[in-house]
Amino acid sequence: MVFPSFLIAVFLVFLGNCTNYSTTSSVQAPPTLISITNNGNSNFTIKVRAQNPELIFQGYRLFEAPTEALAQNPTDLNQGAQCLLAQASIVQPIEYLFEVDPSSNPNTAGVSCRIFATITPGNYISLRTLGLAVNLANSTSSYRVSPPSNTLIVP
Repeated sequence: MVFPSFLIAVFLVFLGNCTNYSTTSSVQAPPTLISITNNGNSNFTIKVRAQNPELIFQGYRLFEAPTEALAQNPTDLNQGAQCLLAQASIVQPIEYLFEVDPSSNPNTAGVSCRIFATITPGNYISLRTLGLAVNLANSTSSYRVSPPSNTLIVP
C-alpha cells in the first residue's frame, strides 16, 4: 500500500508549502426588501429576497433610522438588531418572511427569521447580511456586514 502513503505525503508537503491564500474577506450579497406589513402590537412581517449560499453566511442585521440615508449607512454597523441562522440554513434565491417583534413569542408559521426589536412607524429600515470573517494571523473572528439593502418605510 505505497500508493495511499504517497498521496498523504504529497498532500502534507502541499499544505506545508501553500502560501497563496487570500487575506481579503468575502463580501456577502445584500438582501432585497420587498414589503413590510404591520401586524399590530409592534409586530411586523418583512418579505425579503435573498441569496447567500456561502459557507461564511451567518444571518442578517436590521437597521432603523428616521431617514433613508441613516438606515442604509448607520454610524455603527454593530448596533442593528440581528437574526442569526443555523449553519444548516443555507439561503437560496427565493423570498423569505422575517418577523420583527420585541416579544419572545415563537415564530409565526412560515417565518424564516425572527428579529427581536421594536421599530417605529414612519422610520426607514434596511438589512445587511452577516458573514463570518476569520483572521488567520491572530486567530480571531468577527462579523463582516454586506453593503445595505434597499430601504422601506415602516407603515
